[in-house]
Amino acid sequence: MLSTAADLPASPDLLAAEAVATVRRWLVESADVASDRSAGRLAALLRDPRGLAFIIGLLDRVVRPEDLRVAGRNCEQLSRAIPASLPWYLRAVIQLAGGFAPLFPWPIVPLTRWVLRGIVSHLILDASPRQLDRSIRARRRPGIRLNLSMLGEAVLGDDQADRQLAGTRELLQRDDVDCVSLTVSAVTRQLSMWSFDEAVDRAVMRLTPLYEWAAASPTSKFITLDLEKSRDFEFTIEVFRRILEQPQLKDLEAGIVIQASLPDALRAMQGLTAWASQRRAQGGAGITVRVVTGANLAMARVDATLHGWPLATWGTKRDTDANYKRILDWSFVPTRTDAVRISVASHNLFDIAWAWLLAKQRRVETRVEFESTLGIATGLSDAVTRDTGGLLLYAPVVRTGGFGSATPYLIRLLEQNVAPENFLSGVSDLALDASIFDREAGRFLDSLDGHWDEVSEPHRVRDRRQPVPIAALDTAPRAFVNEPDTDPSIAGNREWGRQILSRVATSTLGDTGVAAARITGLPALEAVITATARAGESWG
Repeated sequence: MLSTAADLPASPDLLAAEAVATVRRWLVESADVASDRSAGRLAALLRDPRGLAFIIGLLDRVVRPEDLRVAGRNCEQLSRAIPASLPWYLRAVIQLAGGFAPLFPWPIVPLTRWVLRGIVSHLILDASPRQLDRSIRARRRPGIRLNLSMLGEAVLGDDQADRQLAGTRELLQRDDVDCVSLTVSAVTRQLSMWSFDEAVDRAVMRLTPLYEWAAASPTSKFITLDLEKSRDFEFTIEVFRRILEQPQLKDLEAGIVIQASLPDALRAMQGLTAWASQRRAQGGAGITVRVVTGANLAMARVDATLHGWPLATWGTKRDTDANYKRILDWSFVPTRTDAVRISVASHNLFDIAWAWLLAKQRRVETRVEFESTLGIATGLSDAVTRDTGGLLLYAPVVRTGGFGSATPYLIRLLEQNVAPENFLSGVSDLALDASIFDREAGRFLDSLDGHWDEVSEPHRVRDRRQPVPIAALDTAPRAFVNEPDTDPSIAGNREWGRQILSRVATSTLGDTGVAAARITGLPALEAVITATARAGESWG
């Protein structure tokens, strides 16, 4: 095992080759480690061609519906196509449940949900105090820490937002919890980017007490602001900075997520590093940036299509992976990691090995940590931890009666496990199938062949304040095309909207039409009603 920077290969090609060799060694060291039974059952199910559709069907059509009768009918339909890869006793339970669910939904549907929760029990934790006690004790060990995140339904009102924030605070107040993650959108109702400044003020006001509690805690407590949607990227960064700029939080270290799937992620990292360095120079604490690959590409495409916008993310997994390494390469410099600790959050063993070797080569390994997801490649965690010194596991938590709120998270995670372009699709066969190993090693090496000096700009840049150039060809008749929606995540568009709003108070637009349509006499009103009624007769 490499131990000093002097031992490490100097050239990028040699570093990449050493990363591949490190992954091979990790696989050998983990060969005799027994896999989690739940993880093994789920992996076998997902290898079945019908497995993913079946389990998503259970999550979406049996777990989510509030009406047990609806869930019962769906259970009966799904029980007709149970994958053969499911263990016989689970097949028997689901077949039996499907037969009786339409008649007796009350006992049968909860039983089916209980079976499904058992299948994914290694991926999520139960928030009930006694169960969470056991789960944390079972998973924490030397070198392994947990980063808990309370999952919940989409926040529509203050009550839901308050419950979600209270749940996160309850987690943080536990003696056996030192790290939690949450999204701003999960604790603040109905965020609108059109009211960006007001939304930032509201989010800062709601989150500040949680950060103040963490700062006053006698034991170390760490909060990370997570990110789900690309539209919240700039917003989350602004909330994060505004919270930590408050004098009472000067000495608190906290974290934020950067998604490499966004082209402007490196520019955001550079901005955060400059800000954090200034904070450190003024005697404040540093920050931690968790670098993740990020957004759901399929949903990003849907969002772009619905609004007529360019794709906000990189268009391919290869581009995202290259940007991920570009961010780490820029960040792993002692003068930058002094203020910004880097959390390398990845399932990809090649990326983890490469990042660890690069950190040692740059002599910043004490300012770099590694993070994975609960239940993913559990057999390899000990081998990785022996080299890196520790591993932080992202662990989603759901309330006992709120399993349905975990559905979106679970579906995204399961889809990653089967999508051919994702590393997780082959992780269980990496040590057994040379072709899978070569495929993933090739993808890793390909992602290193990028333009490291480039700082990419966001794909969505249309500013309504700027005139749209009209080429001669544009004046020719053509098929109808909808005008794209105005994107409020762009600062220029928000300013454009505020300028319009500022003119509303003195605007006379429409006054003439309103005056002309005004009816002041009863005869005129009767005439309008009569004419309308007659016209209605011809409408049927």
